[in-house]
Amino acid sequence: MFAVSILPGGRTSFRAISDVADLLTGETLSLTQPAPTMADAAAALTADVQSWLDGTADQNGYDSIASCISYKDSAIAQWAADAAAALSWRDAVWQAAFQWQQAALANPPVTFPTSAEVIAGLPQAVAYGWVTHQPGATA
Repeated sequence: MFAVSILPGGRTSFRAISDVADLLTGETLSLTQPAPTMADAAAALTADVQSWLDGTADQNGYDSIASCISYKDSAIAQWAADAAAALSWRDAVWQAAFQWQQAALANPPVTFPTSAEVIAGLPQAVAYGWVTHQPGATA
């Protein structure tokens, strides 16, 4: 049994309960675990895409994609190149991710793909000049 709350933006929150008396004000009862809403899927995808972007930058020693992009005017050629590639790639990724979300809102899938499945279809860093290398500058 689950107590379900609808959060702002259409996201859902639920918790397992053992008795109807455990319901709090504003919660509804569900006998089965609620399926994720489109808002839930969008929130999860957003977090997972950001993690993917940050993880890719981390491979080259940056704290995050934002940290990497902050080197765009660096006098160190390798860092400036990383930043330029990351900036172009990040923009392409978010544009494609938001287009996917809009298409899914307009025509919701019967079953939501996993974030990994959506990410696999997003632009990949190598297409934007991203080169994985050891952290630090080579020149």
